[in-house]
Amino acid sequence: MAETQIIVGPNASLGPGQALLVMASVSVVALTVAVGFALQGFWPILPFAGLELAALGAALWVTQRRNRYREVLTFSDERVRVGYGWMGRGAVAEMDWPRPFTRVLLEASETRNGHNRLVLTSSGQRLLIGRCLTDGEREALHRRIKELLRPGRLAAGAEAPGEGPVREST
Repeated sequence: MAETQIIVGPNASLGPGQALLVMASVSVVALTVAVGFALQGFWPILPFAGLELAALGAALWVTQRRNRYREVLTFSDERVRVGYGWMGRGAVAEMDWPRPFTRVLLEASETRNGHNRLVLTSSGQRLLIGRCLTDGEREALHRRIKELLRPGRLAAGAEAPGEGPVREST
């Protein structure tokens, strides 16, 4: 019996190389303008240009770090394992529950403009998953996990998932 694995991650549209290219191109333009004004006697522009570039660099760094977050859900005949953490550093934590006692819940938002929550539960433990997904993607993942938790479902095989930041492998 093959395991089914679902990998959940953010929709990272800006890769590390692209972030570096953005930082380099903005830096060249900003420093060219700042040096030009500094040569004309407006020297206070240089430190502000530096602060601006430092803020952009920090924002790009935070974005790239968040883009490496993953949740890996593994469904086997007996167990459900959820590992989550940052790519390249291994799982920060891992939960391992018996499949027959694991349930998935889609909780509605407590506020009108809030987001729904996808929760795995087993033996009184709760784990929030899919925080980086949209409400529609969480609903689709909820349906897929319910399907996989049904008894005997893994033996029948897994169907292909839809497109988006959720990948599945069998």
